[in-house]
Amino acid sequence: MNGKLNGKMNRKAIELGRAACLAIVVLGAVIVAGCTPSMTYPAYPGAPKADPSMQPMPSLMADAIKFAHQQLSPNSEIVIDLPAMTPKQVWRQVLKSCAPCRPMTPSDKVVWSVRQVKLSGGKAEVDVVYPAEGIYRLATVHFTGATGQPFYPSQLQFWLVPVTAPVCNTPEAVIADPLGALEPR
Repeated sequence: MNGKLNGKMNRKAIELGRAACLAIVVLGAVIVAGCTPSMTYPAYPGAPKADPSMQPMPSLMADAIKFAHQQLSPNSEIVIDLPAMTPKQVWRQVLKSCAPCRPMTPSDKVVWSVRQVKLSGGKAEVDVVYPAEGIYRLATVHFTGATGQPFYPSQLQFWLVPVTAPVCNTPEAVIADPLGALEPR
């Protein structure tokens, strides 16, 4: 009789231990997900601000342009535009990652432009303005990834509304020397 009672108690202790472990794992996942920072570049009022020079921001911008271009117009030249006030070192990182491409100049009429980058934990979205049939439209490139791991494009979402044409935001230093080859080291 004692052996049966000990066996039942051991099983209950094991079940209780499993339930406690499961609860700890679920609670840990909720805490980690709840603590994941959200960032937006360029920031809008009330949104958490992001530093565009910190990874994965430059990579997300470059990968979004490449992915959207590959899906929509793979045989056309890639002329890029980034948000106003983007530092020139970020421009150069994106240009190197998108090669072969070039930065927008004021005379360009067919441009692939990053409008905004949103990052929240293992998900990211990049809004890209692209040329389509004589007008510009907006698409959102959705990414999945993880902190410290690469992000991969998972979906291209189209917004079938016309948007304003991109305005050249390229710094003069980047137009003159796109890859920074002439700058002193």
